[in-house]
Amino acid sequence: MSNDDLSSIRVILLTGEEFQRSERLSDIIEATVDPATRDFNFDTLFAGDCKAEDFLKKLSEIISMFPMMAARRVIVIRDFDSLHPETRKKVSEIIADTPDTTLVIVEGEKASLSPKPPSKHLKTETFKRIYESQLPSWVRGRFAKRGKKVSDGAIALLINNIGDGLRELDGEIDKVLVTAGDNGAVDEKAVEQVVGAFRRHTVWAFCNAVGLGNFGEAASILENLMETERNKETWYLASLASHIMKIAEYNRLVREGTPHEDAMKTVTDSSFLWKLNRMDIQTRNYNDRDIRRTLTAIGRTESTLKKSSIDNRLLMELMLPYMMPKAGR
Repeated sequence: MSNDDLSSIRVILLTGEEFQRSERLSDIIEATVDPATRDFNFDTLFAGDCKAEDFLKKLSEIISMFPMMAARRVIVIRDFDSLHPETRKKVSEIIADTPDTTLVIVEGEKASLSPKPPSKHLKTETFKRIYESQLPSWVRGRFAKRGKKVSDGAIALLINNIGDGLRELDGEIDKVLVTAGDNGAVDEKAVEQVVGAFRRHTVWAFCNAVGLGNFGEAASILENLMETERNKETWYLASLASHIMKIAEYNRLVREGTPHEDAMKTVTDSSFLWKLNRMDIQTRNYNDRDIRRTLTAIGRTESTLKKSSIDNRLLMELMLPYMMPKAGR
């Protein structure tokens, strides 16, 4: 994006998924702020850094200031969502009258302006969540952006070991590229040197350990997760329920005559990842009765977590045996 693209724009509203939103913000700042005059013409206001009256006073002062040795000054308002609704309305009123010598960039997951600036002066960009099925294409695109090709196995291993966090994945991609150097396409070996052949203590590893019926492994991973990432028990349960439902759907499709290659896509688009996580064993571990029992145990555990005064960690450890397939008990 160049300054010319924004010649008539006075307010930019960035909403949606955090990593993509932040990356877009950086691109816009780079395109619109001259490093030589940055100290004079660029301000960032964090919504939670000061009292509402101080925030409003500061914004009112700087939004109408003339730029110094530049066409416009740029003001970024971070975490707009965290402002009190009444304060958001007052901020929106100030922003609606942004002069043509200023560009205001507002960002927040669900940020909205009311009142809005004139439509000819407003640009809104919303970034949708990247779902699990879209991650391989997203990762491939991140490598391509850096001028590199990457193998399917390398992508699968990276996602399997890092998870679905875009910021975390992008950071690991940078490390992989340093390791790969001037080699051709990035392969599994390059990824393995950075993230390991299989990262043990992730929620994905926990789901796979349960699916394989490996109680000892699942208990160890769960203990580590609850020690390092507190108060995420409901997310672990939701991830496990999703994993079990994918296994159930795969088994249903196979019973109905769907070829393995097509049914496999309900679990993963990567045959490498299928083999790595031994999904053939996991799918064999679950018949319909096991699926129902496991999902019931997950549901009861989640409900108890919300209602019980029992320590979450102890409750998860007590309920884990009931979440395992028959092969793990």
